[in-house]
Amino acid sequence: MAASKRSKPSRRSRKSLSTVEQVVNRLGMRWNDEQKEEYIDSIKVVELKRLKVPYPTDDYYTATTAAGRDQWERFWHQRPAKDKRVNGGQRRQILLLDKSRLQYIIPQNESVMFRDADTKEIFMVILRDFIPDNDLREDMIATCRQIIKYRRDDRREDPGQLVHFGYTCGDRARPTVGLAANCRYISPKYHRELNNASQGMAGIGWNMLRSRLPQVIIDDYNNTIKNIPGCPRMDMEPTKGVKNDLFSYNVEGEELTFNEVGDLELPPPSGLSAINYARFTHRENNGNEWFIAVTCLAADSPDIGGNFYNASYGIMMEAAINTVSCFKPNDYHGTTLYEIVVPDGVYDASDPRWRIDSRESRPDGGENIGFAFEVSKGLANAKRKRDARQAARPGRGGKRNRRSVYSKEPDSNAESDEDYVPKRPRLR
Repeated sequence: MAASKRSKPSRRSRKSLSTVEQVVNRLGMRWNDEQKEEYIDSIKVVELKRLKVPYPTDDYYTATTAAGRDQWERFWHQRPAKDKRVNGGQRRQILLLDKSRLQYIIPQNESVMFRDADTKEIFMVILRDFIPDNDLREDMIATCRQIIKYRRDDRREDPGQLVHFGYTCGDRARPTVGLAANCRYISPKYHRELNNASQGMAGIGWNMLRSRLPQVIIDDYNNTIKNIPGCPRMDMEPTKGVKNDLFSYNVEGEELTFNEVGDLELPPPSGLSAINYARFTHRENNGNEWFIAVTCLAADSPDIGGNFYNASYGIMMEAAINTVSCFKPNDYHGTTLYEIVVPDGVYDASDPRWRIDSRESRPDGGENIGFAFEVSKGLANAKRKRDARQAARPGRGGKRNRRSVYSKEPDSNAESDEDYVPKRPRLR
């Protein structure tokens, strides 16, 4: 199959090509095999046996402190569950963390790779000090904030917010592969800018991960995407018929375009951005085996909660700024509840202290913000159903009868979808 023809780089991108090379090299977005092997060999390796019974306990929230448990119980007592379909409309119980039952606690400054003591297979990787450029990391935090601001929260019953960017599976009633929609109005221009910034952040992060993570994790994503016919990477719906593997991001005040010579890779199709997100102990089946999360910002102290844990092996990771965490979602996992400031008195929707922008705030003012990559198991089904709907539509380009959306009689004058204009109802 012939390679797609690339559009010529703009004058500005040609001028900045040397700058792009410098950024790629400085961030380590294109390490060779020797550099990657040297980095992975420097990571501490720990072998652990899988627990017979997961801890923290499955299907319960876990609080790091008794104060945090009491605060969330009081807060949730005032705020009934929004979605009655989730757990029968009931809040899950909160248990207090017993650190003596954990097999391993990962300190804030430790990078570590875990292997199963019996199978010797890698099941979890933690990398600290991931992004070497602090200004770039701050820009990524700002991008995550904008994604969270304008996109719909997917897990409304859990603390914090978790939202999609890139491609999603659409509405459950009508699955389709399309870009994540906004939950509040923004101009089409800013919508494109936000999509481009999301893609650029994910593109830089993904190529840095390709250089640093064991190949089995990267191959898991790429092979899953290849095995879904027609599944796009995060290309943000380029012009039809024109393949575009480029992505851009503002680095040091300059908009740089990456991958003009095809030496990098577009990120996986779907991304998630989160702030102060926590969930009960659970496991899930995604389209692929691994899950990668990048924490750009974290609270200074992990002592009051907000720490990720792998319950299948009894591991807790102390939350820290600039961290990558990779794990298998089919293992039991979750995040501990953090202490919060609960308003006095009875819940009042008109009280600004109970509004969504001020609730669930930590007493230390800390925030956990970052982004993640996933390949949803629903992508293949959404793509198949979208293709089936398109195949069932009348063929384009010929004279055909089409039923107007306003009238009951067939409209035989419509030649194609492009020139079809429905009849408007007569006003009375």
